[in-house]
Order: sequence, then C-alpha cells, then structure tokens
Amino acid sequence: MLTEKRLLNRLRLRLTGVYLAAALGFIALLAGLSVALLRFYFQSATDSALRNRMALEYLQLGAPLPSELERSYLEWLRLRLPVPAAPSDDKERDHEEDDDERDVKDADKQKSKSGSGAVDTAPIEDLVSVFVIRLNGAGRVLVPSAIVPPGFAPSLDAIAAARQSGADWRTVQTPAGESVRLLTYALRHSNETVYLQAGRSLIEQDTVMRQFLAGLLGGGGALAGLAALVSWFTAGRAIRPVQAAWERQREFVANASHELRAPLALIQLSAELAARSDTSPDERQELAGDVLREARHMARLVSDLLLLSRADAGRLPVQIEAVPAQRVLDSLAGEWGRACAERGVTFEAPPTPAVVRADESYLRQVLLALLDNALRYTPAGGRIRVLVSSRERRVEITVADSGPGIPPQHLPRVLERFYQVDAARGDKAHAGLGLSIVRTLVEAMGGTVRLDSPAGQGLTVTIALPAA
Repeated sequence: MLTEKRLLNRLRLRLTGVYLAAALGFIALLAGLSVALLRFYFQSATDSALRNRMALEYLQLGAPLPSELERSYLEWLRLRLPVPAAPSDDKERDHEEDDDERDVKDADKQKSKSGSGAVDTAPIEDLVSVFVIRLNGAGRVLVPSAIVPPGFAPSLDAIAAARQSGADWRTVQTPAGESVRLLTYALRHSNETVYLQAGRSLIEQDTVMRQFLAGLLGGGGALAGLAALVSWFTAGRAIRPVQAAWERQREFVANASHELRAPLALIQLSAELAARSDTSPDERQELAGDVLREARHMARLVSDLLLLSRADAGRLPVQIEAVPAQRVLDSLAGEWGRACAERGVTFEAPPTPAVVRADESYLRQVLLALLDNALRYTPAGGRIRVLVSSRERRVEITVADSGPGIPPQHLPRVLERFYQVDAARGDKAHAGLGLSIVRTLVEAMGGTVRLDSPAGQGLTVTIALPAA
C-alpha cells in the first residue's frame, strides 16, 4: 500500500510539474509579448516625434522635406489640425479636395511662412520633449537647444553615418547613463552641409519600463504561486481515475484470491482425506464428488474473472448483429421451464417479434445469469417472467422474479463485483459476479442495465439494447 501511495504521489508531482511548466510558459509568453508591445509603442512614438520635429526644422530652414519626413509630417497634420466643415451638397463637387491635397497645402503654408522665420502654429505639444541642434561636419554646435539632457554630446558617429547615407537612427548613452534616441540628417543649406540632430531622452520611458517589469515580476510571482496551487489541485483530479482503477484492481485481486482460497482449501482437504489409508471407498467417492464440485466452481469463477479482465483491458471480443429476441428465448425456455417446474416456480416468456442489435452468445449469457439469479431467490409458488418490449429505437428485456427483493440501501451496489447482500440474498456457492458480468456484457453491446426492487415484490432487471 505504501508503494502505491508513493507511486501516485510521484505521478501527481510529475503532472503538477507539467501543468506548472505550461502555466509558467504561458505567463512568460504573455509577459514577453506585453514588454515587446510596450517597447514597440515607446519606440514608434519616439521615432514619430523625432521625424515630425525634424520636419518642422526643415520647414523653418525653407528646405524641401525628404519623403520619409513628409509622409510622417502629413499624417501628423491630418491627426491634429481641425477638420473643416463639410461643404453643402450643391457646392460639394466644386470644392471637393482629398486629404492628401489639403495636407500638402498645409505644408506649403508652413514653407511660405518659413521665409519670414516663423513656423505655423500647428499643435506641437507632443514634440516639446524633442530637441534639435545644428552641427557642422566636425560636430561643433552651430545652433544649440535649451532642452538637451545634461552631459549630452553630439554623436560624431551619427554625423559620419548621415554623411554617407543622408540619415541615421541610433540610441546613445550620456555619461550619466541616460539613454537618448537620435535622428541625424545631413542638409545642404546656404552652400554648406549642416547636420541636424534631433534627440529625445528615454529616461521616462526607461522608468516606466522598470516599473512595468517590477509589476510583471510581482504579478508573475503571484500568478506562479496560484498556478502551482491550481496545478497541484488539477493533477490531483487527473489521477483520481488512476487511483480509482488501482483501488478496483487491488480490490479485485483481493476478492478473487479470497474466492479461490476456499475451494482450493476444500480440494486440498478432500484430497488429503482420500489419500489416507483408513478412508473407506464410499468416503473416497464422496470426497471425489466434493473435489469435482469445487473444481467446477473454480472453473466457473476463473472463467468469470477472465471475462471481466478482458473487459477491463478493452479486449472483449464483441460481434454485433441483428438477433431475434424470440430465438434466444426459445433456446432457454425448455431448460429453464423444466428447472422452474422442479422448484415449483412458474416461468413465463410471452412471444415477441423484437429484433435487437447484440452479440447473440453474450445476450444468451446475460439472460442465463439473470434467470439463474431469479431462480435462486424465488421461493416455491413464485413466478419468473421474461418480457420484451420496444421503445423508440431501443428494445427492453425485463427479467422479474417474486423473491424477497433487495433492500434499497444495497440496490445501488449489487452491480459491483463480489458484492453480496448477505442478509437477504447471501449464497456461499456464488462469488457475487453474476450481475457484474451482466452489466459488463450489456455495456459492451451498447446497452444499459436498470434495477428495480419494490419492497417485498422481488427484483426486476431491465436491459435496454439498440433495436435492429
């Protein structure tokens, strides 16, 4: 028993580890996606602000906008400038302009005003944190900015890259460890090349990212603990069928051993008595009869155990076909009619045209077990009836006796293996497998078993099988 518990605990721990690993993987994936999306948002917003601020610098200098800056700037204007009132229907055709044309005109207005050194009063609240400095090719500041981060020095590498390709993106570090995102453009202005370097400090974004990561770690730790509890609980529920199967197997082996021990002991005792020299021939013959009777009982018990074992392993051969119920009843009527007559019990089996889908040999074995059970507990003067009825697409075969019945508290368990109701229906010659085998065979044929035992009115067993 200790070994079983240890193995079940190991299985539960392994399942918990699998569930926990899956949960942690999902949490890590979700956290990674969240961090990636937040970084992407910050970088996209920062790069967009740098492009737009650089476009304003170009307009102030009266220089034509590069295509990248123009697209970003027009989109920025479209989102921020007031939308004009819609024209009336009769003038709509004459005054219709698409969004791109209107944005180009807005840009032209910016350029026309730049000649006087002024920039249009477009909303630039989202650009106030962006600085722009003008540099020469050696990196000397020509026009400084008041919002440059402390300790920031122009990037000569960015100037060199812009000289080669016209523009450069990079992130640099100040001596104080502050990150700054830079956009550098090379601009030909007044017969000389001027380098415009727009930058934005990332200190606030880095602070938000650190706080977000700290929140993720704290929340992730709490979720990991919750996931561990849920995984342990889920693993416990997952192994319940295994544990129940283990318990059934252990109980099955114990009950089978108990049932086999008694006939084996009787066979051994009878053989020892028969082998004694002082045993008379008549006693030897009587002992041989005992041995034969117990051997038959063991053979029947082993056969039943083998059938149940095959059913548990899913290797029970079943051949479903259309079977006339009357044919099966006719094969049993003569034998059981005589057996009932010898016991003084009335046997009734009205004819029926019903045809069921079943395995004929198993159906016959089921009815044999039910009739044997009914005859054993029906007293003289009683009655056993076998009735067949069709209900929609099912055929119900009912075996009812007029015996003592089964007490209500035992009724839910009589289909279990080796279960016997000792007070009313105990029988030492039987192992308590009959009704269990009935349920196993009926379920293998796609049917169901129902028991009914009104107080003092006998036992009624109804099996329902698919109609052919």
